[in-house]
Amino acid sequence: MEHKWQWKRVGRMTQVSLQSGEDIAELRNLDRKHWLAMSMPVAGVRFDRRMLEFMDTDKDGRIRTEEVLAAIDWLKAKGVSLDELFTPSEADEKRLAKVMEEEADLAKIEPSKADKAALAAWQAKEKDAQIPALGAGTAAAEAAFGAVEATIDGYFTPPEDMPLVTDAPDKTLPLSGNLNPRFLEAILDFAAKCVTPVLGERAELSRLDWKRIKEVFAPYRAWMAAKPVMSAGAMAVREEEEKLLRYKLHLLEFLENFVNMRRLYDIDELAIFQTGTLRIDAKEMNLCFHVDSEAAHSALAEKSKCCIVYAKLTRPAEKAERTICAVATAGTIRGLYVGRNGVFYDRDGKDWEAVVTKVVESEVSLAEAFWAPWRKFGEGVASSVKKFIGDKQTTAQTKLEAGAQKPEAGGAALASSVAAVGIGVGMMGAAAASLMAAVSGMTYLQIIASIFALVLVVSLPSVILTWFKLRQRDIGAILNASGWAINRPMRFTMKRARTFTKCACDPLFLRIAVCTLVVALVAASIFGWGCRKYGWLDKLDEKPQAPAAAAEAPAK
Repeated sequence: MEHKWQWKRVGRMTQVSLQSGEDIAELRNLDRKHWLAMSMPVAGVRFDRRMLEFMDTDKDGRIRTEEVLAAIDWLKAKGVSLDELFTPSEADEKRLAKVMEEEADLAKIEPSKADKAALAAWQAKEKDAQIPALGAGTAAAEAAFGAVEATIDGYFTPPEDMPLVTDAPDKTLPLSGNLNPRFLEAILDFAAKCVTPVLGERAELSRLDWKRIKEVFAPYRAWMAAKPVMSAGAMAVREEEEKLLRYKLHLLEFLENFVNMRRLYDIDELAIFQTGTLRIDAKEMNLCFHVDSEAAHSALAEKSKCCIVYAKLTRPAEKAERTICAVATAGTIRGLYVGRNGVFYDRDGKDWEAVVTKVVESEVSLAEAFWAPWRKFGEGVASSVKKFIGDKQTTAQTKLEAGAQKPEAGGAALASSVAAVGIGVGMMGAAAASLMAAVSGMTYLQIIASIFALVLVVSLPSVILTWFKLRQRDIGAILNASGWAINRPMRFTMKRARTFTKCACDPLFLRIAVCTLVVALVAASIFGWGCRKYGWLDKLDEKPQAPAAAAEAPAK
């Protein structure tokens, strides 16, 4: 019979809910389109690293769907009830600590005669000239080769639809220029330690050259893989028990960060890719991701339509450096700029000095969208006034310098500049008088309604457009930039956004804003009432009359 799945609407998407051991056992039959992730990197996540190594059966640094299912099948084969995953045992945690101690003790035990003989025979094979192909530098060269092996293999792998005969020449790999910055250092290291010693100086690498290098390191790799393990039998038993305990303790947490993202959308828990909290600009941003290459990451992360802050972290006490990106989901972005300092707290509670290196700007809140048109209007007016005054000052200065030789011309220039400023002030006064005249003919309700209508006309379009943009924000695009293979968009609600980024509340600012609005409305109402009842605006327009006595004086 088909398994009856439970579904939950989270983050504006429907996710499968894992509520029992039967749900976990039936994951193999769940349509892969309902899995939220299909693949993830072992590095750059906050999780039990040893367990990820056990799950990564092909040792390629990634966990895929089939490896997750293999871990579940392995637990079932060991006779473990999958319902136990929902109630981790304190006894299992204590036993895991004990097993780790036993493994450490086994490493210290003096090897037996059989172990020593096997190790000596293995070491004797190193004298074979083919094994240390590059002499003392073979180990370092093999490490540089392994760091780029998968990448270069992918580069030289022909597409499945490639015809047998092509007109295009065979591709080559440049070893210096035109390389993705994410792989540049590794390729340069590979060229220096492997390509040059094996093939000589090369500017590029052909497919046959790559095959030759792989053949050179094959004997060394086979020899290293055959290295005997001291106390191998006892160690294998301990490792199998360690694997069992780690799966029982942590596999459910892994599934809730891979099959679905329950941990991300639970405000009381953190997802395994959330690396800590960045405190900056009166904000706490806990949606932070590990970044290997800022340039490569930001090029893909921009598709998330999120405001992303990249920061370089340093911890002088440990002489360590790393890079993270934090997603701003609430408040404003005006205080986030390159060079600003902050503090990052990792999941272990360690504090890191953070310096912003890049900001990918995008809308973060409706409040910011509401004030954006008014802020732009104010900045535009200030810029125009500054430009107007600056131009007049420049013109006046030029004419004054010219008038130093011709005093009449200098006086005329100064007079014309003063007149121009006076005209500008007069125009502003006339505009203000027209506005006051319009207000004087309104009732209280009309004045209040006009103010609100003006606010809506200016701010409402910006708010509506921003609302649609905020609904399109996608955390999945950022995870894809971090090496995850995310199956579906990962949206989040406005409410959840305020938990990802917590902003300091400024009650004084709110009180001032409310009081200013109330005073403005009261003042406008009083002025309109005075204009209607006492004709204040008409009195301003009246011209002064000559005294009666002066009018009756006899003409001389």
